Amino acid sequence: MFATTALGILGLGAALWMLFTLAIYALPFWIGMMTALHLLEAGQGVILSVGTGLFAGAATLALGEIAFARIRSVPVRLVIASAYAGPAGIAGFHAAKGLAELAGAGPTAETLLSWLGALVIGGTAWGRITTPASPDEEGALPPA
Repeated sequence: MFATTALGILGLGAALWMLFTLAIYALPFWIGMMTALHLLEAGQGVILSVGTGLFAGAATLALGEIAFARIRSVPVRLVIASAYAGPAGIAGFHAAKGLAELAGAGPTAETLLSWLGALVIGGTAWGRITTPASPDEEGALPPA
């Protein structure tokens, strides 16, 4: 009984860690998946569809990070960060909703937890896209 509970808590912790870590990739994943599915529906074949979808997702991620690092206009950076944090918030909403349903929460608690999950996951994605990758980047704080 104890081992099952401990493993369940570890599994839940691992799932939440993966959700927080991978939240920033929600937009590139969505673009890659939609590209692949569109090409597959158009009859282009599985290999071409998957390859193009992978390329589209990787290009979205790379171009977004490069644009955010190079552009200094605050409104444009706000739009870029929102474009990445929005889909992450939607993913957080649905993940929290699923966990609340598994826990057997009531409808009100389920809705509140879902919105809380959306805010936390979206905020985490926002923080990751807006935080410089290394202290050497421009705008980072100098060492104390």
